[in-house]
Amino acid sequence: MTDECSSDTAADTPTRHDETIRCHPSIIVERSLSAIVVLGVLATQLGRGAVPAVFAILFIGLVLFNYRQWSRTTVRFDETGVVVERNTLFKTKKTLPYAKMASVNINRGVLNRVFGTSRLQININSGSGATVPEAVLTFRQDVAEGIRAGMAERLYGGEPVPEEEPAEPPVTFSPADVIVHGLFSVSTYQTVFGFAFLAYSVFQLYLSAGVGGGALVSLLMFVVVQLAPSVSLISHYYNYRVYRRGDTIYLEHGLIRTYRTSFAASRINAVRVKRTLAARLLHRSCIEAEVVGLASGSGESLRPVLCLLKDDAAQQRLLEDLVPEFVYEGGREKQPEGAKGVLRVRAAVASFALALAMVYPSIAVYRATTALPGIAGTVLPWVLPLATAAVVLAICYATYVSYRVTEFGTDSDLFTFVNGAVDRETVVMNYDRVQMVWITKGPVARFFGVARGQVYLLSAIGGASVGSGYFDEGRLAAIGETVMARIVSGEYDYRKNSV
Repeated sequence: MTDECSSDTAADTPTRHDETIRCHPSIIVERSLSAIVVLGVLATQLGRGAVPAVFAILFIGLVLFNYRQWSRTTVRFDETGVVVERNTLFKTKKTLPYAKMASVNINRGVLNRVFGTSRLQININSGSGATVPEAVLTFRQDVAEGIRAGMAERLYGGEPVPEEEPAEPPVTFSPADVIVHGLFSVSTYQTVFGFAFLAYSVFQLYLSAGVGGGALVSLLMFVVVQLAPSVSLISHYYNYRVYRRGDTIYLEHGLIRTYRTSFAASRINAVRVKRTLAARLLHRSCIEAEVVGLASGSGESLRPVLCLLKDDAAQQRLLEDLVPEFVYEGGREKQPEGAKGVLRVRAAVASFALALAMVYPSIAVYRATTALPGIAGTVLPWVLPLATAAVVLAICYATYVSYRVTEFGTDSDLFTFVNGAVDRETVVMNYDRVQMVWITKGPVARFFGVARGQVYLLSAIGGASVGSGYFDEGRLAAIGETVMARIVSGEYDYRKNSV
């Protein structure tokens, strides 16, 4: 369970041995705010007789409950870790050792800005705490910054860690870069579905000669699927900065909710270089990292982005500066001939299923539009059959591209998978970060003598897996064999997977 506290102290940074502090009282407002909205709506809809008074009593009771929670929750910073203790009816005590912490982050929302506070988020490097911080402690802004700086000294080798951005960061990101990232880093499949809803809404408007319910629903789906994610990404990565000092990587971004974090490069389990179709046309790519212990507690499950969509030369330069440990320089191999047979069978099955599913809708649209006057009655009846044929051709082309671009490579310390017929992704992994390797062979794959590999890692979104294309089973099995050989020989670095 996540603990939320806040500090009312105005003294020095409370990181001295056994000093007990309490959290900022603004947390009472934060916890009660959602209840105000809910009770206000209910009171408006059901505001008759004694109902408003009942809601008022419920709200007062909730505020008193949150006040008691705040007043009986204390935080102590000792020599070995942070202790959060709640002395209420159900007593809780949570101890967070410094040795197990992955990151200590600063997150500021709208209410934090109003009250001049910051949320200090403590993350443990474990799968169970990958998406939710182990502790969220709200302090006055300067106090939170002081605590984070003091804890960073313990996390990064006992020496003070400078937070200032270098005078000349390796790559700078302008507002235009943030906008481009928000618009073109969204999955191509998501973009296609979004604009399909937009086209369908226009089609509905044309048929009904006005704003109908179907058109509004389709337009709403376009906003939800395409527009809202782009706007959210632009807001999330506004004022984006990234740089590395020593073994520590620093990230800072956010428009409405600001987010600052730092983590050791040794915590990174894998690096993903991603290119959507639109990004490839613009010769841009972005870098994401698989690293546990960066949960924001704001309902987001985004991997930390080490580089927004940037031209390939700048992306490569930043990759070498931030994570030179994951720069792969070994060779790669294409899929064998057997993979082509598997992919063709899959494409045939998918095409047949699509054609079968579109028979009834095509007949229905034909009957509804064939009587329309003019060009509409000539063109519209054939829209779905032609669209189905286009999708079948796209499946065939995607099969060809998937066979051509999918790659697999290994060297002494790293291995890499390259996947994606439309949205391209190159994942570079270290043998010492691997949690588990699965090799799977379906009936069709067995017939053609190939297999697929699935590598499991710890990630910022919990457990993550990276899949390969179709390769010889022995080549994929060599990943797990290499991991075991490194363990037996003593080369395996257990600290890279310690939690």
